Amino acid sequence: MIVRDLKSAQESGRRIVSPEGNWESTRMLLKDDNMGFSFHITTIYKGADFRMHYQNHLESVYCISGKGE
Repeated sequence: MIVRDLKSAQESGRRIVSPEGNWESTRMLLKDDNMGFSFHITTIYKGADFRMHYQNHLESVYCISGKGE
């Protein structure tokens, strides 16, 4: 079992901010954790307009607030 809290993950270098500044993501689980999947907490800022395309994996998204298309 891996136990991490958001703050410690952010402070350990697992927080990534997009070069355009329209989203940020904290990687709670990564490949190196050997869990067979990754888990990210991602914030997309209001008014952001962009497309994401994943060539090598599937993604499931749970929207806590707001909406996406």
